[in-house]
Amino acid sequence: MLLLSGFGPARAATASVRVMTRALVLTRGADRPLPTTVWYPSPLAGRHPLILFSHGLGGMPSDFASLIAGWAEAGYVVAAPAYPHTNRRVRVVRADVRSQPADARYVADEVRRLSAVPGDAFFGHLDPVRWAAVGFSAGGTTTLGLFGPGHDPGLRAGVSVAGREAPSGFGGRPAPLLFVHGSRDRVVPVAAARNAFGADPWPKRFVTVRGAGHGEYLRPGNDAYARISGLILAFLAAQLPVSPS
Repeated sequence: MLLLSGFGPARAATASVRVMTRALVLTRGADRPLPTTVWYPSPLAGRHPLILFSHGLGGMPSDFASLIAGWAEAGYVVAAPAYPHTNRRVRVVRADVRSQPADARYVADEVRRLSAVPGDAFFGHLDPVRWAAVGFSAGGTTTLGLFGPGHDPGLRAGVSVAGREAPSGFGGRPAPLLFVHGSRDRVVPVAAARNAFGADPWPKRFVTVRGAGHGEYLRPGNDAYARISGLILAFLAAQLPVSPS
């Protein structure tokens, strides 16, 4: 196992930072509406890296609001689409997960473009070249699917929580990846994540949440939440530092 170096304290939130949300109406074709919630620190100053977050089957971005708000407090802008055929408000089509990496890329591109739109709240405030991706369950698989051959070189890091390897495999510019999985996950067996970890040719770390099932450690109030949320934020901060404003 190759362990990533450089883990350290994340950028501390201050009392003057508020987390705001913004709803974007995005669509990648008539059959692929992608309503996206964006969490961001206020006031915005300087350029902020983007994190693209992907929910799991039957999930919604709002399910992870506390986790995402922590990233925004640390200086990231976080975009979280509701995927068209796997969110809680539709009949879930599992096979559509294969199409979600393209959705995620589209959303990341569209949000970052706002940094070049005069008058937009994000004008001049998004890092144009550096971003990261995080996902849970099928969203973890979606996240790993972003790191296939020919992936955007600006995609600098990824976190797969309770996910499995994407059909596209890995390729393109090396990017550090963090894998997090419960040892007693009965929805996505830990062996599936270890297979993805084994196929990953880049710097990587696998963290097993002992005794945990399918992602309850991402919910505030769970005994492991502070440790796992802190670990994910520290990984993001080490791989995608937020520049001082």
